Amino acid sequence: MKKIDEILTVRSAMFAAVSVLVLLVAIVTMGLLTPFLLRVTSGEEILLEAAYFNARTALPTLVLVLVLAFCLMLGSAGRKEGLAVVGLGVLGSVVSAVLSPFSSMPINVAFPILLAALFAVVYKLLSSRGSNFSEKLRRTGSHIIHLGVVLLLVGIVFSTNLNLDDSAVISLGEVGTFESMGYSILITDFSSGMEGEPYGGYSGSAYVNTIDFDVYKWGRFFEHGQVKYINDFKWGQSYTETYIHRGLLEELFISPKSVDTNTQTVDLYVRKVPFMNSLWGGFYIMVLGIVLVFVSDTLSSGNRASGNGTSGNETRVKMKKGQKKIEPEKRRK
Repeated sequence: MKKIDEILTVRSAMFAAVSVLVLLVAIVTMGLLTPFLLRVTSGEEILLEAAYFNARTALPTLVLVLVLAFCLMLGSAGRKEGLAVVGLGVLGSVVSAVLSPFSSMPINVAFPILLAALFAVVYKLLSSRGSNFSEKLRRTGSHIIHLGVVLLLVGIVFSTNLNLDDSAVISLGEVGTFESMGYSILITDFSSGMEGEPYGGYSGSAYVNTIDFDVYKWGRFFEHGQVKYINDFKWGQSYTETYIHRGLLEELFISPKSVDTNTQTVDLYVRKVPFMNSLWGGFYIMVLGIVLVFVSDTLSSGNRASGNGTSGNETRVKMKKGQKKIEPEKRRK
């Protein structure tokens, strides 16, 4: 029977990570191909929403995060430390699922595991070493990529499971309240008119409804905003211009679903998405890590090319010296 030290190696951990990643790719691929295959074979149209993929990829993703966390700790601290971090992550997930500190079960389960992975990435980043600058830069860049992936997963988990949306019909001068989100909206101005170049029998190419409003957060003034509902005659379609406020902990989206110019009322759709900055921050951190890895590879290539050039010059000098010694012998003959 193999010892635990022979089983829990970096090679086996990476093999497990690749296997889980292949499983995730297979699940997503099947989900993307199913509507197409069904339409081709039976002519039936179906739409698989995000909930379909979330339910099937949640568990493999958490397993992948745990395996990568163990792999990072194994390379920087040791086998026992890696098992301790993974064990604390799983234990914290079970306790969080029982106590339910968050309002969503997926977050209760995922947050402790993501926290353990974040600890492993930061520990690896702080303990990374290298023999030269380019190697240090490459290792730092790879760990920054891992950090970005963890933050990206945190943003996806929280923003997907904690987002709130609602809609309300609000008239000019009235206030619409969205209690679950803590926001209320006062319509301050409602204007309509033609815009653009004349088209067909119209004096403009689009009929634009412009709605100005004030946003209040928990009863206090928050910000002025504006949205537009546009009927485009030239292209034969209707579309909207949306209000978006990107804050540190959440993003607020406000969009008109429909308008009534006679009564000057608008049906506003409001959506609050928390932790979107974690998602975008994780993406930009990943890009930074990729840039650092690219720069380190460029520096390494330059150093190798410089070294090869020097050795070539030395060889040519030696050949010239050898030729000088041989030439006199040729003249004597």
